[in-house]
Order: sequence, then structure tokens, then C-alpha cells
Amino acid sequence: MENALISVIVPVYNVAAYLDACVGSLTGQTYKNLEIILIDDGSTDQSGALCDEWEKRDTRIRVVHQKNQGLSAARNRGLEIISGEYVAFLDSDDCWVPEKLESQEKILRENPEIDLLCGGMD
Repeated sequence: MENALISVIVPVYNVAAYLDACVGSLTGQTYKNLEIILIDDGSTDQSGALCDEWEKRDTRIRVVHQKNQGLSAARNRGLEIISGEYVAFLDSDDCWVPEKLESQEKILRENPEIDLLCGGMD
């Protein structure tokens, strides 16, 4: 599917020191047809407020605040609300190179039989 919407789910818990770099690596992707789902899993630091600031800056970002339930529950909550043709997961203390999603979307578009694409560290 050409220019498919990719949903990126980012569970967030007490990562204020890393969150700007993480979300910045998503908003700076060369592939622009994204929705970025930030799931604030009951953070007790400034992570929740930073998520809200990012949501105000970029219309592709949606934030959900929930009580702390753990990583799996945060990812599952994101899966309940995504709109994308594809879904990707990024940990909130990690970053992606700007071309990551563009290169992965190209692989998926050129190989429609692929159900799951895993990437290495980049």
C-alpha cells in the first residue's frame, strides 16, 4: 500500500530525560505519514507533561494517560486505538535514525506477503 499510515506506539514511564530525543526522532522521520501514540503509563516525573507538550506541537501525536500498569498494558492500550495500516513499537528511551520508517515501509510495500518485519539496532 503506497504511503500507508504507520502507527508508532511509545510506552512512556519516567523517562523525562530521554523523551524529547525519542519523540524528536519520530517527528523527524523522512516518512511523514505517521501517527505517534504516546502512552503515559502513570509517570511520576515530568514525562506526562512532556507528552502533552509534544501533542500540542505536532498533530500526528496522540497522548493517553493511564495509571501504571506496565509495559505490556501500555502497548496493548496503544493497539486499541491505532489507525495505521502498519504498527511499530519504540521504547521511550530509544531513538530511530531519520530514514528508519521510510526504508521499512519500502520493504513492506515491495513485499506484500510479509506479515512481520523486525529490524536491528540503528
